[in-house]
Formats: sequence, C-alpha cells, structure tokens
Amino acid sequence: MAVAGSAVLGHQLGSSTAKPASAPAKRLAVIDPYAAGGTWFKGNLHVASVRGVGKDLPSALGAWYAAHGYAFLGISDMNTYTWPEEYGNRDLPGVPTVEATYAFADVLAVGIDHWLPAQTLQGVIDWIAADGGLPVLAAPLSPAKPQPLATVMGLHGLYGLEVYDARLAIGSAAGADATVLWDRLLSAGNRVYAVAGDDAIGVNDPAIGGAWISVLAAANDLNSLLRSLRHGAFVASSGDEFTSLAVAGTTITAEAAPGSSLRFIGRGGQLLKIVDARAGSYRVSGNEGYVRVEAIRDDGARAWSQPFFVSWR
Repeated sequence: MAVAGSAVLGHQLGSSTAKPASAPAKRLAVIDPYAAGGTWFKGNLHVASVRGVGKDLPSALGAWYAAHGYAFLGISDMNTYTWPEEYGNRDLPGVPTVEATYAFADVLAVGIDHWLPAQTLQGVIDWIAADGGLPVLAAPLSPAKPQPLATVMGLHGLYGLEVYDARLAIGSAAGADATVLWDRLLSAGNRVYAVAGDDAIGVNDPAIGGAWISVLAAANDLNSLLRSLRHGAFVASSGDEFTSLAVAGTTITAEAAPGSSLRFIGRGGQLLKIVDARAGSYRVSGNEGYVRVEAIRDDGARAWSQPFFVSWR
C-alpha cells in the first residue's frame, strides 16, 4: 500500500506559504495468477498405488490416466515416495508427491520425495514448506479425520486446500465440497489455492477420474508444471473446465466449456455476479478482497478458479 507523503512545512522568516503535498492516488490492482499464459494440462495428484493403500501397480495407474487424456500425474502414497519413473513418461510426467498421513490429518506434500514425523498439523505444513514442497490439506471434511475450524483458521503457510475429494463424493456430495471452508480462509487474508483430486485406490475405483486440476503452463515438463503450481496458475475441477481466465485492467473475464454458467464470488463467499452463459466478465470495484470464478455445468459438475486478489496500491 502506498504511504502518504509527509506535508512539506515552510519555515522561511517563520512563515509558510507551501501547500501540503498531496498523497499519490491509489491504484486498484487485480493480481492475475494466469497472466503468464500457456497451455492447459490436466492432471491428478491424489491417488494411491500398491506402494501404499492402493490395489494397482504404479504403472497400471499411469497407463489409465494417460489413456484418459491426462497430461501429468502424481501418485501420493501414504508416507511413501513412489518414484515417478514407475508410472510417468515423457507424455505423462510424474510429479513427486507423498501423502503425509498422521492420526490427526492427511496432507499432500507436492514436490516432495520423503516423509517426516510431526505432532501437529502446523508442524506438517512447516516441514513440507521448509523442504521446498507445497502442503495441501487433503479431504478436510473427511469424517475419519475432521478438522476443527479453529485449527484450520489458525494455520499459516498452508499452500492448498482440497476443495473437492472424489472419494468423499461417493458417500456424500456435501461432504466432498470444502468450498465454504476455503472462502473462510481467503476472507481471513490467507492466500490458499483450491485443489481437487480423485483420492482413488485403483483403476476400478469409482472415484477415479472424478476430480482433477488443470495447470496453465508453458509445457508439461516437471519444472514448468511446478512453476505454474507455485504461482497459482491452475484450476480445480469435479468435471467442468475453464477454457480461458484473464484480467484486463480491473475486469476479470472467464470462459468455460459449453453448457456451463459462471459465478463470480468475493470475500465472505458473497455472490457478486451470475452469468447464465459459458462466458462472462466482472468489473472489480475494489471492496471484494478477492474474486474467484466458478463454472457450473448443467449436470452440476464444477470448476474453481484460483482467487484474483484485489488491493489498492
């Protein structure tokens, strides 16, 4: 935020005729995580193989995702690093991922090749971040490991929240959707990104293919994908897709797949605008705190953009 300049006081002959310097005009800024552009690459970072609690070999999982149009994959076995060479290749690069599992929570450690013990959820986030990884709180609404609101709201350094878990959706669509919790975190000033994943345990699991992320990157190599992930240049999906997200001045424009409608949402989960079409825009006023976009397909499938943070500078 710009700091107002101090008034310039005249002192010649004990009098002043100088006018106070005016504060520089503040400018409304909208941070666009997709500004670098690129190509959309579909991938999944939450699936288990036989190296963990899954039923299939890593190679079988890699073959399934490659055959179903995915461009990258991260097998996240519990407290176990599964080498990307076991399931990835040039066309389907593997993203190092471990599901750091504890009695109190599950956290995806993206970009990590190891597991460390921890006593608290904050401790998990700390070691993953310290080791250069991206900590994502997985399945935050899971009845097996429910997360107290006070605990989640007190976290710092959390990179991502799994806003949709396809495994939980099989039992309860409401239990799979943590969007409300995400809005609470964003409204409190946290910069947390939305992630969605299968949480599947094999190629015949009904959850497989039910949720994913699409990354906007220069190429589908590991370095490009991780660079875009770190900048929030991706979307989460339970079936719908964005084809374009952009900012021009203070106007956010979005386009989704045919058969979609759009919702622009701001601080507190406030609905700012509904567009009953696949493409639309929203002009930022400056009071929103952040603006995120949801695409909703006719059958209820959704896609979540990352927040466009709003500030006066």
